[in-house]
Order: sequence, then structure tokens, then C-alpha cells
Amino acid sequence: MKKLSIVTLVLLISLVITNWHSTAENKNEINMDYLVKYGEVKYIVPKTKLTLDALPFTVKIPEYYPFNENPDAFKTSGINYYESESKIESDLKLDNRSNLNERIEIIFGNFPHKDYNLSKNKNIDKKTKGYFKESENYSTIYFVDQDIYYRIDYVNKEKSHKERKEELEKIFNSLTDYKKVFNYKS
Repeated sequence: MKKLSIVTLVLLISLVITNWHSTAENKNEINMDYLVKYGEVKYIVPKTKLTLDALPFTVKIPEYYPFNENPDAFKTSGINYYESESKIESDLKLDNRSNLNERIEIIFGNFPHKDYNLSKNKNIDKKTKGYFKESENYSTIYFVDQDIYYRIDYVNKEKSHKERKEELEKIFNSLTDYKKVFNYKS
């Protein structure tokens, strides 16, 4: 299967254009159209937002995190596009920078993740089918929402299975359109 990182290509092109544009007009200014203020002085290219904006479907992400992090800290590896099968998949990862043993990982796409066992689906809430799975160091929820398949892992080696599942339920219950969570300029 052929994987294309559309976001990486878009990001590279936008950076080249931004660099050319700013160099051509004024060597002391940069084009701020694609940059987001992160902290007092630092600006970043919003790779996560560019990735989510490039998808042909709208993704939901949590507003609740069991640790103190900003959603701007989500990282993505880009988009995997399997052109011959019209399959699209992406991911997000949010690390707890205060505790490296704790993180949230989200994989989503227009097809089930390879570990998703559709036969285990049951009603999680009134409108969502899916299931929970426990592993030694993390808890996972698989579910389908508006024909988008999700896998959310909550990793924390220090919490019990019960505590991790409770946190994962809070994460699941706080899912909303990513545009509501990120405070980027349009």
C-alpha cells in the first residue's frame, strides 16, 4: 500500500512559500498566517491543525485530559492515505510532560484500525457502538462515530485498570469537534 504524507507536503510547500514571501518583502518579518503563538515568545507551525483541516471528515478530540496539558501540545505523524483503497488514517498523541509514563494516543480513520474487533462492538452510550480493552500499562476504547473509527489509548503505568478505565470514560465523554478545542485563528 502506498502511503502519502499529504500534511508534510502541504507544510513544506507552505513554509517555502512563507519563506519566499517574507524574504521578498522584508527580511526582518515573517508571514504569520500559518504560525500560532505558543508561550511568550515562541511561534509554531500548527502541524496538528493543518493535518486535521486536510482530512475529508471532521475528527473529535477530547476537551478533558487526566493531566495538565494544553491541546496545542498534541502531536501527529501526519496522514496515511491508501489511495488504491480510498482509506485515510491519522493519529494524535498528547504526552504528559511532567510524567513521561502518561499519555493519550488517538488513531482515527474512515476504516477500522487493524486491532479493532468489530464483533466486540456493543452500546457504549445511546448512540455509540464500541468496546473497552485493558492491557498491562494502558486502557483502550474502540468506537465508531459518524462512520469514523477511533482507537483511544490512555497510558499510565502507575494507575490501576479501574482508574485508567474511569479516566478513559471521562476522555470519551468529553469528545467534541476539534475546531472547538483548538484556539487557532481561522
